[in-house]
Amino acid sequence: MDKKKALIGLAVLISIAIFVGLLSAGVALLAGLVLALTLGNPFVSHCRTYSGHALKVAIIGLGFGLSIQSVVLTAKETFWLTLATIVIAMVSGFLLTRWLKLDKNTGLLISSGTAICGGSAIAAVSQAISSRGEQTIIAVTVVFLLNLVALFVFPPLGHWLELTQQEFGTWAALAIHDTSSVVGAAADYGKQALETATTAKLARALWIIPLTLVITLLSNQQGGRINIPVFIILFVLASVIASLLPQFSFIFESVAWLAKQLLVFALFLLGLSFDKAVLKQLNSRPLILGVALWVILASSSLAMILWI
Repeated sequence: MDKKKALIGLAVLISIAIFVGLLSAGVALLAGLVLALTLGNPFVSHCRTYSGHALKVAIIGLGFGLSIQSVVLTAKETFWLTLATIVIAMVSGFLLTRWLKLDKNTGLLISSGTAICGGSAIAAVSQAISSRGEQTIIAVTVVFLLNLVALFVFPPLGHWLELTQQEFGTWAALAIHDTSSVVGAAADYGKQALETATTAKLARALWIIPLTLVITLLSNQQGGRINIPVFIILFVLASVIASLLPQFSFIFESVAWLAKQLLVFALFLLGLSFDKAVLKQLNSRPLILGVALWVILASSSLAMILWI
């Protein structure tokens, strides 16, 4: 059997295991990484595309498992924390970029991805500043690698720190870059952590709009596009529907469970989309910036959660 057929066969088996609830988010991501690194994946671009689509559908589905009251309350409670961490990340990124003598656009993209929501923020800001392709690729690669680490490091670290479900969910939403890794880490930690992390993370993701607008104005770019994340609006709408129709709660709970499994599947596809060639795009300075910003954001957000 050639590697392509072996990859497809194992991917199907793992997918079945995911949708019957046998694999956690971290294990699914690891399984995808192992397959990609050992067998190779000729469908990398497809996996990346479908992973993004699956994640958005999963998040909308998770909305059916939350009341709109809890969504609004969590968004309000994390508003100032979110704003503070965004300011910390952007200011630290500016200073570290200058200190490292890193390309300004690359530094801005990594800082934006750290401050808000990883690849989505990088994509939005790259359009606003008309960055070069290699600058965007470097920033996305740095954030992608740190997201992989976060998915495995944060849950045990949260248990070691004895964080409550709500504390961990908030911390994950503020300190982990991409939505996929946020909800994946929170799902492994517990149900309440997942609910808190999902809402707080999506509220954080909305800051893409003002950040991109400010960067567009400051960079004097003409025609910079600002993308509105429609799936976040649909997530809120799903929560509203679930709150208005409690008589269908058994259906909504089933949809939310299926959405959680779809999230795990999205992480499996994300692992499959890993390409060793992207590592060749990296040098030490972007990676140092990404790690330094991540440590600053994780430690400062944790301190605010525990002591403010």
